Amino acid sequence: MVATLGLGVAIAFAPGDAELAVDVWLLAVGTLALLLAIARTVGALPRERPTRLDAAPPGRVRETRPRELVKLEREVGLSTETAFDAYYRLRPTVRHVASARLRLRGIDLDAPSGPAESLLGPEAWELVRPERVRPRDHDAPGLTLDQIAAVVDAVEAL
Repeated sequence: MVATLGLGVAIAFAPGDAELAVDVWLLAVGTLALLLAIARTVGALPRERPTRLDAAPPGRVRETRPRELVKLEREVGLSTETAFDAYYRLRPTVRHVASARLRLRGIDLDAPSGPAESLLGPEAWELVRPERVRPRDHDAPGLTLDQIAAVVDAVEAL
């Protein structure tokens, strides 16, 4: 009603812009019709019941273990699966720790023909040596838990 009155006033005062006034009137009437349709359907739709997925998981307990420990356990677990994970996940962590322990003795892990190889032993050195080539077959078997335990023992002995 107000839009129609506005259309009449616009045509009366600016007859040359009647086409623009009709376009504005159609836009206003269409908007009002859309708002009326939305208002009618909102109350008519049934309320949606929450599903089990909407509820919070029952009994979820906050992790009390340190985040780094959880990360390290995941690295070890994945490293037993594939050579890819052993190289890209566990190796950098072991290299970091071994390098820090060797540095306390004044030894550089990456020094060519240095004493690091003899101090670490064959299994640990095989994992952390600087020139170790990344595995070509990413699905090749990873390290065994016994191999990982031997590496940890060698690094702890430093």
